Amino acid sequence: MSSLALAAGVLAGCASSDADADPVRTPKPSPTPTPVFTSDADALAAATKVYKEFEAVSDQIGRDGGAHPERIKPYVNAAGYQHELEEAQKMRSEHSHGVGSTVLNNIVLQSHEENDGVATVTVYTCEDISSIDRIGADGKSLVSPDRADYIAYVAVLRADQSHQLVIQSNKYWSGGGICKH
Repeated sequence: MSSLALAAGVLAGCASSDADADPVRTPKPSPTPTPVFTSDADALAAATKVYKEFEAVSDQIGRDGGAHPERIKPYVNAAGYQHELEEAQKMRSEHSHGVGSTVLNNIVLQSHEENDGVATVTVYTCEDISSIDRIGADGKSLVSPDRADYIAYVAVLRADQSHQLVIQSNKYWSGGGICKH
């Protein structure tokens, strides 16, 4: 048998009919991410829990005169953490400390959105700070007697599939109606 005939036979053995050809492979669709929260109520409950924990830790750092501010890190993003470190340093440098505790007077869901496995929860909060004071090294209050007892904020929190909400921003909110007292 000639090498040409042998090669033709080998090639013929490799050929297949159209029915045997590999089908065109289409990529499998990416799985849809599981929602971080199954409802607005779940998102609000998680935001409320994280916000209360954040306030409790923040108040404790204040009562400790700014010591060990790293305790706040699980609750805030990098910019928030830097702000908290600066506030704690200020307390330590002026030898001041906080007294009292913040009370979350009200929290209302503004929105809950989920995109690509990331949940963003925006809430309006009202904090009762009437029992909060900051005491200086001389034992006197550093808080203005004109300070309001209630402060409203709009807070944005984000979570990924870990379900751990982290405060992205917490800004004064001048809109009305959130503070009920």
